[in-house]
Amino acid sequence: MEKLKFVVLDGHTLNPGDLSWEPLKELGECNFYSRTYESQILERSKHADILLTNKVPLVRKY
Repeated sequence: MEKLKFVVLDGHTLNPGDLSWEPLKELGECNFYSRTYESQILERSKHADILLTNKVPLVRKY
């Protein structure tokens, strides 16, 4: 079974340093970004199975 691919777009707001990411890492491959600008969202998330975000808005562009 393939591992899930997680991308955390704004890790600083989800975990400012007082929590462990280890439980998430046990579930699959993880890429953590402290902050993500709108221009970086697509590139950072294109191979993700699961995106985690708190403050980064995900909007559809036409």
